[in-house]
Amino acid sequence: MSFEFFEIAAESVLAEPTQADAIRDRILAGGIGVVRQFLDRNFAIEIRDYLTRIGQNSLPTYEPIEVGRPNFHRLNLDDERAHVGGCFHQFVFYPWNQDVFNLFQVFDDLFRLKNLISDNPADRFLGRHGQDGVVSRLAFQFYPSGRGFLNRHQDPYGDHQLTVPTVCLSEKSQDFRSGGAFIEDADGNKHYLDDKTAVGDVVFFDARLVHGVEIVDPHAMQPWLDFVGRWTCLIATNKVNGHSNILNAVDLEKIQQL
Repeated sequence: MSFEFFEIAAESVLAEPTQADAIRDRILAGGIGVVRQFLDRNFAIEIRDYLTRIGQNSLPTYEPIEVGRPNFHRLNLDDERAHVGGCFHQFVFYPWNQDVFNLFQVFDDLFRLKNLISDNPADRFLGRHGQDGVVSRLAFQFYPSGRGFLNRHQDPYGDHQLTVPTVCLSEKSQDFRSGGAFIEDADGNKHYLDDKTAVGDVVFFDARLVHGVEIVDPHAMQPWLDFVGRWTCLIATNKVNGHSNILNAVDLEKIQQL
């Protein structure tokens, strides 16, 4: 089995929301939608450099997903609090906090496009207090060369989302050589998303597909604080801590170990 890649014209869909119906059908049929060059490459690298300085010069911490929490960065080193195991550095931004890039304005069209494809009103969950126990969140993730990975998993699917758009902030063959994001078919074959994307592209697929991040450059260990490896950003709509209206992501590696 192979997955069909198709291009999404974001501006066109936002101008004529009924176009989202056909995109939804293609994603539900296993298609992989791509918005090309949503971000300018130089701006994407500027964001990466900014996050690198934060990661190098401030202590990581942990904050639960709750309205009013500060932006923060954390390490996930098989953290038992994480629903999906992995090794990466995460930088989280919320719409009620300010940041120097005004990131929620930068990515506003992606949140709206995600909502339309998920058969929701375009502005759902985008307010400063969230909606229906769900908040919008930007999660930038850095996977260090030699150790960065994310277990095979399936993300929550339901009224809040069909897909979790992923912004590509690195490029295979330039920023890293092997591994990276993959989708797994019914036969267990991996299809590598980074082979078909460039910096600034955004990928949309069914959240229920088995996917993960294979170890980035496993034979090229780099010092963590050099921030050499793979960068991405998740356009996330997550349930608020304590709510039971949405299921958690399912870590398939943990299930196999039981």
